[in-house]
Amino acid sequence: MVKCAGVKMDSGKLDDAMNLFNSALELDPSAADALLHRANLYMLQSKTKEAREDLEHCLELRPDNLLARLRLATVYMASEDMDGANRNLDMAAEIDPDSSEVHSYRGELHFAKGEMVEAKAEFDRAISCDPGNATPYVNAALTVMNTPPTGGGPPDIPESIRLLEKAIEVDPLFHTAYVHLGQFKLSMATDLTTAKEVVALYDKGLDYCRTADELKDIVSMRILTVAQVDAAAMLKMDTLNMQ
Repeated sequence: MVKCAGVKMDSGKLDDAMNLFNSALELDPSAADALLHRANLYMLQSKTKEAREDLEHCLELRPDNLLARLRLATVYMASEDMDGANRNLDMAAEIDPDSSEVHSYRGELHFAKGEMVEAKAEFDRAISCDPGNATPYVNAALTVMNTPPTGGGPPDIPESIRLLEKAIEVDPLFHTAYVHLGQFKLSMATDLTTAKEVVALYDKGLDYCRTADELKDIVSMRILTVAQVDAAAMLKMDTLNMQ
């Protein structure tokens, strides 16, 4: 029943999913997996109080459930309770100190607080713990983009691009990496040929879209990029730089 509810969630049938989770918990109030997944559904519905209650009950049943602990930290972050988020991340680290996810979540917490140096260190640690996890590569790239170099000047865009390319190498299905990589590459494009390569990148990303929202994101970015390239070509410009 819990698996069926998960399928309903993935297809956007949230009411049906909730009914199935409720039925599963009526049959077995101690079904920790049902509590964990229903909490995710509550988060999709922006019901943080209900999500927190389900996760706390789940952890009462299974204190060593790392995923539940991390999601509870996320709930506290969504509620802007950073102390609660830190407390739960500390407890998650006790369960598995070498978890890539633990360091990724801690990095996101530092990022939210504007602590970019600390955030980057955590994302780097997450990558070293699990080089096959694409998420910290993207998070590290965004952290670099939000960290002004010492002495001023622009962010280290080439390093951000390197990290995003690595994320796609690790997980070709990670559509967020395509979106950011295209944006960063376009900002660095010095000629129309390079700009056209961004269109090709989005075309590649389209082949790997898994949901309608992912498809919409990349299609939107592709349309904007093509419009810029076509406009520059019509104006006989060598670059996208309007100056």
